[in-house]
Order: sequence, then C-alpha cells, then structure tokens
Amino acid sequence: MSLYRSHHIAARFVPSLFQLFVRLYLRPRVEGAEGLPTKGSFIIVANHNSHADTAVIFTALPRHARKRFVAAAAQDYFFQGGPWQFFSRVLFNAIPISRERRGGQDPLRHASRALREGYALLLFPEGTRSKDGLLGPFYSGIGRLIADFPGTPVIPTYLSGTTRVMPKGKVMPRPFKVTVRFGEPMLVKAHPKFRATWKSAAAEVREAIIQLSGVVPVAEIPAPTEAPAEETEKVE
Repeated sequence: MSLYRSHHIAARFVPSLFQLFVRLYLRPRVEGAEGLPTKGSFIIVANHNSHADTAVIFTALPRHARKRFVAAAAQDYFFQGGPWQFFSRVLFNAIPISRERRGGQDPLRHASRALREGYALLLFPEGTRSKDGLLGPFYSGIGRLIADFPGTPVIPTYLSGTTRVMPKGKVMPRPFKVTVRFGEPMLVKAHPKFRATWKSAAAEVREAIIQLSGVVPVAEIPAPTEAPAEETEKVE
C-alpha cells in the first residue's frame, strides 16, 4: 500500500510532529474512534468548515487508520505546486479530485484507486467549505463511490470548532478546542448504473452527519444548480 503514500524524506517524521502539535494546540475531543475498521478500505465522510478539518481528523484517527490514510483534495487548489501541494502530500497523502471534468478524465479516478488499494479515504462531499457552519448539500460523487465499492464501510463524521480555529480566508490557526465525532460504520447501498441511487446514498450519509451534530436544520439548503463532473456524466 505505497501507491499514494508520500515518499519524501519529510514524510518519515513531519506527520508525527504535526499530530503532536495539533493535539497540544487544539486539544481535540474525539468520540467514536474505537469503532473504525481496523483493516481494509473505508470512507470517512465529513462536514467541511475549514482548512483545519483534515488536520483535525487525521490527528483524531487511531494509528492503524493513520497508516493508510489519504485525503481527497481539490485539484485546482491544492495541486498547483507550491507549499500547499507539498504539505498536503507529506502530511496527509493527499490525492487530487477535480471539480471539473477536463480531457475526458474521471475526476474520481484517484479516489477509486485508493479504495481498491485498501486506503482509508477522507472526503468532503460538500465540495467547498461552509460559509455559515451549516451542512451544505452533498454532491453525488460519494454515492457513485458507494455504488462502485459495495460493502465498503462509510464513516459519517461530524466536526465542530474548526471554523474558529481557521476561518475561511485565514492561514494561521488559532487555539480553540475542537470535537471530532465518528459515527457507526454504515453499509449504504447504491447501483452503479442508476444515478438516482447515488443521490439517495449521498443524502443518507448526509442525514447521518446531521444526526451526529445534534442540530436539526430549520430549512434545507437547496441542491447545487451546477452539478460537478461526476453528476454530468451519462450513465449507460
């Protein structure tokens, strides 16, 4: 399982030092980590409020999960060279997810391969950070992965406090306490050829995260008017 692991020399020690820093600086409260699968691939699906989210989830994972962890990251933001790409690869074995279909390539190809290779994959199906802390609608890409990898456990995950740590537009973290709540593994069903089942699977996982949050939304946020590449693809 070395396909997506960073082979840079810094990856041998920087993630451990970074994890220690996050533990001391943010003192994350972790719930439900004992229920995470100890072997095989699984998908961590979380709400997305801040660039601190991935760091907090990575730190909250038990060692057996951190050893095979990869984080899906926006290709147009984290894979344009420079420090963002370097640190996301070294720290989190980040893999690119394209938010637009270009050149006929499958935007989820790296996520799919990671699951085939047995990794623990982190996804933020909202596609972007929330501006108001509310859980936005999920794109159906998570449903497509569920359909393509039946029997793969899905871990609904709720984060709180990360907006204060690193609000949108800020690059320096602030020392606020955060909470990571891992839900029970879910075995969600979807069919590879029926897009409606992708959407219902995504909605089922989203509802599980809402339940973990303990907050019942007053009104649902409307679904995105422009679908990402995985939703515009014709299913035959």
